[in-house]
Amino acid sequence: MKRFYGLCILLPAVSMTVAQVPYQIKGTWKNGAGKTVYLQKYITADSLQTVDSVKVAQDFSFSLKGQVKEEQRMAISCSPRNKAEIFVNTTPLQVTIQEKTVTDKKGRTRNTCQIAVKGDREQEVLKSGETLSTTASFFQLGKMITLSRALDSKDTTAIDSAKYKVAMIDSLITRSVQNYMDSTRNDITSTYFFERYLMTNQTLDEVQAFYDNLTDRVKKSAPGVALKQKMEDMQQVNIGGMAPNFELTTPDGKKLSLYDLRGHIVLLDFWASWCGPCLAEVPNLKAIYEKYHGKGLEILGVSLDEKEAAWKGAIERKGLTWQHVSSLKGWKCPVAQRFKVTGIPRMYIIDAQGKIIAQDLRGEKLAEKMDELFTK
Repeated sequence: MKRFYGLCILLPAVSMTVAQVPYQIKGTWKNGAGKTVYLQKYITADSLQTVDSVKVAQDFSFSLKGQVKEEQRMAISCSPRNKAEIFVNTTPLQVTIQEKTVTDKKGRTRNTCQIAVKGDREQEVLKSGETLSTTASFFQLGKMITLSRALDSKDTTAIDSAKYKVAMIDSLITRSVQNYMDSTRNDITSTYFFERYLMTNQTLDEVQAFYDNLTDRVKKSAPGVALKQKMEDMQQVNIGGMAPNFELTTPDGKKLSLYDLRGHIVLLDFWASWCGPCLAEVPNLKAIYEKYHGKGLEILGVSLDEKEAAWKGAIERKGLTWQHVSSLKGWKCPVAQRFKVTGIPRMYIIDAQGKIIAQDLRGEKLAEKMDELFTK
């Protein structure tokens, strides 16, 4: 009995022991003697906190050595604007920093740093994922601009050409993403590509399929466990999830929340006055609203405009008589971020109990879904 009691006392002390991950970062900063290199951790996707720093020696070398709670993506930086992502694990990293002067289109000059990092395969996968995400996002923006300009021209030939280009871009992005995920299923840093790109540009089912293909090594790692939690959070803003409440400002300065519309079927529409495809959908939305508003349909437009005049002007000019709100923060709108909106128009259909029952329907498919809901 005493031995068992003694074991029970020791167990908490053992369970409280947290394994630390040692890191070692060495590097050179040409002509950087006396300047400071920072090691920073991510607090959010956009904010960093310094956890270590060192001044560059007279021979231009520097070294950072210590421990972190777990292996993770961090950043090595030489200024607020100049940083490079690194994966901190037990593998030593070699960093090279070089300063250069750049001149903008107006002839203004500024100093900037180029940071190169060498490590193991995980570091390479992290970098390639960052590059792919940036490239794919650039192409996504190109798609929107191409289609918007074609729709504005009202030239059927231009519209058909734009649709062909968009299809080609989609095919290129799909192949690139698939190749990356197939080749990195056993690499822990592939999880950051999920957060950076997949979870904001793919459906939950597509994200889940990529996750299922990861090895147990990746899933059981600290970044893998964190990814699983993010996917569970993502479930809330996809079909079958309960739409999270939010409150924003209406054009007349009042506050309106999503829960204020409980008891109604709600078409939640993320749009903006500058979005050609959004405005092209207006006639369809008007027809749906006129047909079913009297039967309980509410449309709630969440604008990603930044200028109040443009937002209000589009509502009045286009005759958008349904409910509207905006944070006037553009893509930084907290509601858009919560709903993982990276392209517009983005629409969700929410039932009277607050559950998301459909998303990303437009044109005839959106009209058909509304007919189905209101003729049951």
